[in-house]
Amino acid sequence: MTITIPGFGELTPVDHVPEGVACWNATAAGASVSVLVEEPATTDDLDLPFIGSVLRDRDRLLATAHQAVAGHLRDRPGYGPDAVSGPEFTFHPGRDWLVRFAECRVPGFTELGVVVVFHGADVVGVDDLADVDLTDE
Repeated sequence: MTITIPGFGELTPVDHVPEGVACWNATAAGASVSVLVEEPATTDDLDLPFIGSVLRDRDRLLATAHQAVAGHLRDRPGYGPDAVSGPEFTFHPGRDWLVRFAECRVPGFTELGVVVVFHGADVVGVDDLADVDLTDE
């Protein structure tokens, strides 16, 4: 099943996801867009018109995300204006969503990148994911 975001288009389902998670994605204008729904939520809980409004305003919101990253990383050695790239927009049910910059060229950061969390159009957090442990315990 595909989902259609008003003003953006169709997202196709991702085949290999954990049980209890549904995911769709597409790439447009150089940005990856994903929508994730985790049980007990369903696709009925998605606010597709809201997601469409964010994506129509993605250039401005991407600039806002870059500013938030600059504020978070500005004092780190090796930070520069081109320190992050590869934006990925991810949406869940509700008004919280995020931009993950998949590439972070600041020494000491992991391959996970930097995440800017939004509520509506407002930045509510920045996480450099440097403390994420990828090992199985």
